Amino acid sequence: MKTKSILILITAVALAACGGKSAKTSADGQQAAQQQTQSAEDAFKSECQKTMQQVDVLQRKLADPQQYTTLQGVDELQRLGNELSLNYNAAELDSADLAMAQQVNELINEVKQQLPYKIQQNVCNKPHTLISKPEELLSETAEYPVYLERGDKLMLNIETEKPADIRIYNTDSRQLLKSYIGKKLVKDSLDIKFSAVYLLEINPKGRQYASIDIAYKPNSVNRAFTTKTVESREVEGQKGDFRVRAIPGIKMQNLFEEPRKFTLRSQLKATFSGTTNADRAIVAIQVPAGAKDVLYSLRISTNEGQRSSDGKFGDNMLKSYKKVKFLGIPLYERNSSHGSGLFELLLGENQPPREEEAYINMYVFYSADQAKKFQDGANPAKLQYSVDYSTMGTQSCNGRIPTKGNRTIYMGYQNERVRYNNYVWLEAVSAVPNNEYLKTEYTVR
Repeated sequence: MKTKSILILITAVALAACGGKSAKTSADGQQAAQQQTQSAEDAFKSECQKTMQQVDVLQRKLADPQQYTTLQGVDELQRLGNELSLNYNAAELDSADLAMAQQVNELINEVKQQLPYKIQQNVCNKPHTLISKPEELLSETAEYPVYLERGDKLMLNIETEKPADIRIYNTDSRQLLKSYIGKKLVKDSLDIKFSAVYLLEINPKGRQYASIDIAYKPNSVNRAFTTKTVESREVEGQKGDFRVRAIPGIKMQNLFEEPRKFTLRSQLKATFSGTTNADRAIVAIQVPAGAKDVLYSLRISTNEGQRSSDGKFGDNMLKSYKKVKFLGIPLYERNSSHGSGLFELLLGENQPPREEEAYINMYVFYSADQAKKFQDGANPAKLQYSVDYSTMGTQSCNGRIPTKGNRTIYMGYQNERVRYNNYVWLEAVSAVPNNEYLKTEYTVR
């Protein structure tokens, strides 16, 4: 009985002890749970505050036009939008916090929905200027090439003082896309279907000022910040090429297969040689049809072996003409009694070497009868020769003789020197009017 009573007592004490410990543990657990709940609420509120600050930063940047002017600015907007989110555990929140979380998420979703619209509106739907010339003075047809990609939209705003003709071309497909004839104001747009170089052409029909604004709406954000430039250069073309221009030019034609060579004896040697008029020579130059000018190179020497530069005049003139043509010098200038600036430039680049002691008289005859009389020994003072293009006492030189419609020009030479022979080499080319065809070649950079 006693053992049983002890056992019952121990059990009661144990139960009492256990009951006391359980009550204490329960109180501690309740306090810990309250602290945990409070910590979760504080963390949630902190997360909400941080998220609202991020939303505010993004909204302010979305409202700033400067944010869309660079690709880096747009990339930053997208990065901020991707990072925007509210992190929380719904099981740890009460109904009031859950309602707040819903409001913040709705605000996040609203901002994220605005993001692509704002970028599209400020980048892709906004015209980007390609060419802006508010006071362009036009006197001849002007060209403005731009590169556009498929999906872009070309925007034009052209205003002129007087009616002008305006055209738009696709230079790659060589097609005329739109034309506005006799207009003073053109405001229009064009959807671009193919990536290519597009050309705005303005024919002012006279001298006038124009306001020219060429812009485009890009097909994507990246396209808006990768604008390519177009370089143009003039190249030789052929008749019938796309937008080729026929420009009045000249064609050089060599008149002698090889230099004409002859000797003019001195007055003393001519007298004792027994040869009639050995101090004179006549060269007949056959003028090609349509030629307006004959260009010549006269090489005079007292030494028959000095001919280092002879025979190259025709080739040099052709090379010089090509060279100056591509430097932009006028291809053709009207003839005048004082010569052409272009011809003077060409001749100046191919001057023969001179000898100070070598000189002769040169006469230009347009009449075969007068040339024959000169050859037969007539006094030149009594003959009809061209005073403008004849030269007394000339040294080695280049020159120009206008044909004046004659099919043959006669060049007469006389050595009036008493003791010295003169050796003469004559080369000649003709300048025949000829259309040169030029076109514009475009390169995208």
